[in-house]
Amino acid sequence: MGNIIGGARGHGGYGWRYGLIDMSSNMNPLGTPKELIKLIEEGVVNGHYSHYPTELGDELRDSLAGFEGVRPEFTYVFNGATEALQLLLMYLRPHRILIPIPNYSDYLRLGRLINADIRLIEYWGYGDLVNSLIDGVVSNTAVILSNPNSPMGYLIKRESLIGLAEELYRRGGVLVVDESFMDFVKSNESLIRDSLRYDNVFVVKSYTKFLAIPGLRVGAVYTKANIEDLVPTWPVNSIAEYAVSRYMKHARGFRELTIKYVEEERSRVLNSLRSLGISYYESTTHYFVIRHQPWLNEELLKRGFLIRDLSNIPPLTEGYFRVSIKTREVDDSLLNALLEIMKIT
Repeated sequence: MGNIIGGARGHGGYGWRYGLIDMSSNMNPLGTPKELIKLIEEGVVNGHYSHYPTELGDELRDSLAGFEGVRPEFTYVFNGATEALQLLLMYLRPHRILIPIPNYSDYLRLGRLINADIRLIEYWGYGDLVNSLIDGVVSNTAVILSNPNSPMGYLIKRESLIGLAEELYRRGGVLVVDESFMDFVKSNESLIRDSLRYDNVFVVKSYTKFLAIPGLRVGAVYTKANIEDLVPTWPVNSIAEYAVSRYMKHARGFRELTIKYVEEERSRVLNSLRSLGISYYESTTHYFVIRHQPWLNEELLKRGFLIRDLSNIPPLTEGYFRVSIKTREVDDSLLNALLEIMKIT
């Protein structure tokens, strides 16, 4: 049952279809902002679905650029970050791809799609990032990574990424940074503004997670390079463009609330896990990785909880799971279930 619930590619997030409490989904624990829900409803009532969106997502592009503090001409809108990554790699066509692992599983799939020479290099968030990766760089190499890391939750310092970008430039390589979870972390190490100083840096970002709207795909690429021809005509639907473009003009307050809640609740949950004797990896964001016996997943399923099995992400094996924090009430229910499991095993 676990593999079915996890989806064909194992990403998780489908627990709701089976009546489960879904701790595998890494959406914002505060849920979709009420103001955004009203805008979505307004877009439907006013019939925006019966009209074409702008050809390049112009309204949304301007709003996202304002939120990130950059100019619209460096902002390219896509139907989610995964689409952006796929089209970007098809455009760049790197001969070699370096992926520090563990990392988002789709990077490997997308690299195979373009028949790149893929090199997986273990990196756990400590040590010199440049030295860890640079020996594998040849001309036309792309380094792809997530920051904060998915699934481990560690955060790479902005200065390290700048150093990596500069070294890649000297060797004819490019850097692709996925910042889909940057709006959840207290220490902002975003490379978006810095990327506009380099020809070889592409920052990909999903707004699906932050706004908790996985059904309304919204993503963007920030870069100095001109990739307008890469953007599909009508990259986002009319409802998403109408609602999100208007909401993002006022979204900084929601980001502050999100970060405050994540910091407090993550600390509380991890302290409770420690008292239960459950091993976990420190995280900077709203999800974290625990390590336990492989049967933990099935025991939680029996009690109505779904966590993310990470055994399909190299070099992780059975017994590694990602858990996302939710509301305090839901988190307490999970902790009580774990306490019950620990008592009988």
